[in-house]
This record gives sequence, structure tokens and C-alpha cells, in this order.
Amino acid sequence: MNGSRTDEWGRKYMEKYSLYEEFAERIGNLLQNLVEGENIEVYSVFGRAKTPEEFLSTAGTADASVLAGMSDLCRVKILVNFPDDVAKVEDIVQKEFLADLSRSVPLSSLDSPDRYGYPAVSYVLSLNRERGALREWAKYKDLPFTLEIRTVLQEVWAANAPKVSLPTDTSTKKKMQRKLLRLSALLEEADEGFLSLWESARESAMPVTVPSSPDAALAPSKAFDRASLKEYFEERGDVLRRWTDAAEETGFPPFIPSQEYLETSLSYLWDILRAAEMDSREPLDEFIRSLDEEGRGKEQISTIYRAFEKEASSWKVDGYSALFLLVLNMKWDILQQKDLVELNIKKGSDRIKGVS
Repeated sequence: MNGSRTDEWGRKYMEKYSLYEEFAERIGNLLQNLVEGENIEVYSVFGRAKTPEEFLSTAGTADASVLAGMSDLCRVKILVNFPDDVAKVEDIVQKEFLADLSRSVPLSSLDSPDRYGYPAVSYVLSLNRERGALREWAKYKDLPFTLEIRTVLQEVWAANAPKVSLPTDTSTKKKMQRKLLRLSALLEEADEGFLSLWESARESAMPVTVPSSPDAALAPSKAFDRASLKEYFEERGDVLRRWTDAAEETGFPPFIPSQEYLETSLSYLWDILRAAEMDSREPLDEFIRSLDEEGRGKEQISTIYRAFEKEASSWKVDGYSALFLLVLNMKWDILQQKDLVELNIKKGSDRIKGVS
């Protein structure tokens, strides 16, 4: 591709880059909601748009005629714990999106005993007709994206295998390839072994304390995840209302968030709760209670508002966001030791401020 053609594509992509960034974030949140809604534990979900620099470095080899047909401009990766979770996520994806199977690598295609390495399930997807018709999704309806579904151990392979440069000497190259094959087989065996151990432990587990009631013995324990957090606030609807009202009374501008906006706010609250080591009911309950002690929470909200009063007119503080700000302010001793960019905390804070 000549220089003028590359420059033209670069300009077109720069005009669309913010749209792809936004799409990557929203698709990541949607996928997390869908997967956790089926009680599948998610290790992480990461979505990103190809940067303009990355785009320009590969534009010369692109074979698509228009940006809209390029599936690698928006990429999302879901990491789960066990191989059977990969299959469950794949089922959800096939139901909720339109899949371009000609450019996808479904789980069934990885069964070949002759395959090399430890590849991931990968799909080129786009919004289905129903979701694309929704007003909040309409601007993304023609944008494809690439989704990778891996276990954590598969991600280890993907991160390290490319670092091994194979020599040109045929004999040495074959020896190294055989060793890589053995390593990939060991990781695959470990994946399946952990699943087998987990299932055995779950089936044979015995309670170590006497349940408080007969009903308690029948109730299965449930991991506290993002879906559980949503249920937590649905059961305590007054919590969100009180902190929405508190933010408005302090001076933050009132606004009516869409359901999609609230879902994203919930995701960022879940991110900061995990980072602040409050990702279970007990510490969260304790934190919520502490906000009411001597008006502590309202005092903190007021402190945040006064510190940013000149720019607060553009802030969007719903109930989840108010709690996000309170955790950020009151658990700073823990959070300051973490990578707030990697953990999505900075992005969540910027969103409240109207920066992104």
C-alpha cells in the first residue's frame, strides 16, 4: 500500500478511534454481565481498541476495503478458570451475538490431535439484530469485534510461547518444537487436572460447622461476584437512593442515568471493591454501615465535592458512583499500593468526572 493510501486510512481511523475505544469498553462490560449472569466465575475481562500507531504499522498489509470490515480494531479477551467454563462462555456468545464462522476458531476445531500449541477459542462477532436496534447500541451495529476466550493457563502459554525464537537449524528447531509441544500438553493436562480436583473437592466437601437451621444446610454457598453485588443492592434499594440523594444534596448535579450507564457504574464499583479488598459481603456490609456512623459518609462526599467544586458541574454521580468515590477516598491507604490504571480504577474515576 502506498504512502498516500496509508495516510488516508490513518485519517479515517483517527476519526473513528474514540468510537472503537467506547465500543471495546461497552462490549467488555456487556460480556461480563452476560457471563456472570450465568453464574460463571470470570477471572478477568479486557477490551481494547487498536491504537492509531498500531493501525498504521499494519495498514500496509490490511486486505479489507473499509474500516467497518476489520475485526481486529476492537478486541476483547475473557479469562476463566476452567476448560468447561470456556465451553459455557462459547454457548453464551453464540446465542447473544452474530458470529462470522469463516473467521472464527470455535472450540470444536481445537479437538484435532495434530494441532500445534495451545490456541484459544476465538470469534469474530457483531451485534445481533435485536441489540443493534436498541438506541444505546445503534451506533455500534455495523462494527465487528474479535473475542478470545481462554483459561488462565492458556493465557500463560499465549504470553510466553511467542517469546521463544526458533532457530533456523532444522535439527535444533525440531527439538525445540517438540519441547514446546510437551509444555503445551502439560499445561492442557494441568487445566483438566485442576478442573477434576475442583469437582472432586466440591462433591466430597463436608461442612465444618453445624448449620444454624435446617434450611441453611440446603442452601448452596455462592461466590460473591459482580452478579452477587448487583443482587446485594437490589435487596437494599435504599442504599443507592440514599447516596444518590446525598451526592445531589452536596452539590453534584442531578441526572437520570440509563440502565446501560448504571450497569457500567456497577462494573467500576466492583473493580474498586476488589482492589480495596472488599469483594465479599461482610466487609462491604461493614463499610456501608460505617458510612452512617456520625454522618461519616456525607462528610466524605462533601469533602470530595469541595475539593473539585470548580469542575464538579460536569460530574455524573449515580448511586454506584457515589459509593465508588467513597471507597476511593476512605480506602486510599490500600488503593495507593495498587496499579489503579491496570485495575480500571482510574478509568472509573475519569468516567465520573466526564473525562471519558
